[in-house]
Amino acid sequence: MTETINGIPTSKTLSDIFNVVCNSSLDNPVKTKQLILLTGLNERQLRDAINTLRFMYGVPIGAVRGTKKNGYYLINTQDALLETIAPIRSQAREELKLIRKLTTNFNEWKEVQQQ
Repeated sequence: MTETINGIPTSKTLSDIFNVVCNSSLDNPVKTKQLILLTGLNERQLRDAINTLRFMYGVPIGAVRGTKKNGYYLINTQDALLETIAPIRSQAREELKLIRKLTTNFNEWKEVQQQ
C-alpha cells in the first residue's frame, strides 16, 4: 500500500518525518539531529523535506531556533502558530530593511560616481 499524507502519495522518508513531527509539540520539539539519524538526510535535505511537507502536503510544521528546545513540531494551537511566525516576521522585516538600505546606497553611490 502506498503511504499518503493528506491523501497525497508520499515517500517513506517524508512519511517518517511526518510521523515523528506529528508526535512532537512546541514544548517538546523533535531535534534536527534525530530526524537526520532517522532519515539519513543531511541538514539541507531535511530542510527541503520539511518545506515539501509544508508547501506540498499542507502540514503546519513549526520550528524553534536559538533556545534550549530547538527543533520541529506540529503547530496545533494558536499560541504555537504565533510563537512560530513571530521570529519569521521579524526576520522578514530585517530583510526588507536591508533591501531598502541597499537600494538607497546603490542610488546614492551611483549619483556620487556620476559627478
